Amino acid sequence: MDALGRGALAVLRWLIVLCVGAMVVLVFGNVVLRYGFNSGISISEEAARYFFVWLIFLGAVVAMYDHGHLGVDTLVVRLPMAGKKFCAVVSDVMMLGCCVLLLIGSWKQTVINMDNAAPVSGVPVGVMHAAAVVSSIGLLIVIAAHLLRVLSGKAGENELVQVAESEERMPEVAMQAVRK
Repeated sequence: MDALGRGALAVLRWLIVLCVGAMVVLVFGNVVLRYGFNSGISISEEAARYFFVWLIFLGAVVAMYDHGHLGVDTLVVRLPMAGKKFCAVVSDVMMLGCCVLLLIGSWKQTVINMDNAAPVSGVPVGVMHAAAVVSSIGLLIVIAAHLLRVLSGKAGENELVQVAESEERMPEVAMQAVRK
């Protein structure tokens, strides 16, 4: 199961890279065509917006797995092990509830907007909303797996604090993600 999870995260990371690459090519290409040749790619702005939305939602799943979301851990790091476990369980349960709400709302928006086409590309607007569906499912899996590790006692003390307190720690988190 662990290999399956790592494989899924590797796929998500590659999709994020592809989204960024496509955005760069579309936007830069459009700028060059507009200023250099007085023409442009009509679909580039719309496609870049779709790629950006997918990039953000997929990145949220990867950041959750890497404990890369910013937060305040001042109280939690000072608690004894039992307090850290309690806070981790409460936090995970609350996040699972939020993810369920996100899944329900984004699913409804996806279904409603599948009949609405984007003006230039004709792609259903629901495709953009589907990014939140995929993200909420990914977040549910990551958070539920973390909750199970905490409840089974397999989570180490360093796993109980799930946020990076400041931007100064973000390079640490990024380096840990690269090592994985």
